[in-house]
Parts: sequence; structure tokens; C-alpha cells
Amino acid sequence: MATLDSFLSNTQLSTSIVSLVSTNNTEKKFLGKVTFTNTSASKVVVTVWRLPAATTPVSGSGGNWLDIKTIQPGKVWECDKLESHVLGNSMTTSAQSDTGSVINADLSGVTES
Repeated sequence: MATLDSFLSNTQLSTSIVSLVSTNNTEKKFLGKVTFTNTSASKVVVTVWRLPAATTPVSGSGGNWLDIKTIQPGKVWECDKLESHVLGNSMTTSAQSDTGSVINADLSGVTES
């Protein structure tokens, strides 16, 4: 019988790709709310990926990113391309910002194992 547990992930993005939420080979995660908050006085570009864990995220033109968004200063981006989606077995969501230590990523949902 499957077990359901809630999860919460709070991560500050950097200019390197950061893993936000991952699954192993025996679980799935159902993403609920996914927000990115710009705490700086400047606009910041955020890139988001949802990929199999063994796949390397690639940014830029021709990359395998899911969404790219410029977040204005002091604003929150609710990432609807991740919300209400499922991470299957051995998958990960990752993100990167073009300015480090100013974007707060908050994800919540349910783990099925």
C-alpha cells in the first residue's frame, strides 16, 4: 500500500544549477505550490528544469529547460508549468538564476512511496 507524506523545499538559487526536489526509484512527488521570490532591487532571470535524474540540465537556446522567466524586483513568480505536475521515479526539478543569492524557491506537495 502506498504511503503519502507532505514535503516542503525552501532553496535560495545561485548562478549554478541547484536541485530543488528529487525522487528516487521507488517514489513519486506531486508538486503543489511552486514560487520564486525576487528579493533584490533588480530584475533577475530564472531558468527551471524538470528532467530524469540522469539527464544533465542544459540552458540557453536549444536547451532542455521547462521555463525561463524574468522576475521583477520584489515580485513573486508562481511557476504554473511545475505546479500540479508529477515527478515520476528518478526525476528532479532544478533551477538557476542569473544573479546569485537573491531568488528564494519554495515548493510543496506530496510524496507517494
